[in-house]
Amino acid sequence: TRHYTLSLHDALPILIREKRKEKGLSQERLAKLVQVSQPFIAEIESGRKKPSVDVLMRICAVLDISLFGNGEP
Repeated sequence: TRHYTLSLHDALPILIREKRKEKGLSQERLAKLVQVSQPFIAEIESGRKKPSVDVLMRICAVLDISLFGNGEP
C-alpha cells in the first residue's frame, strides 16, 4: 500500500469538495451559506484560489470540518 502526503494547500480543495458533496450541498448553496459567490467556491475547490481565513472558517463551520482536531471548526 502506498501512502501519499498532501500539503494542506493540496488537500483543502479536495476536503471541501468531498465534505460539500457528503452533505448534499451544491456549490451554489454552499456559496450562499458562507456569503461568497458560486464561482469563488468553484475556484477554491479546483485549487485556483485560496479563501481568506474568515471565509475558510465559515466554510469549515458549514461543512463541520475541524481545522484543529478537537471538534472545533
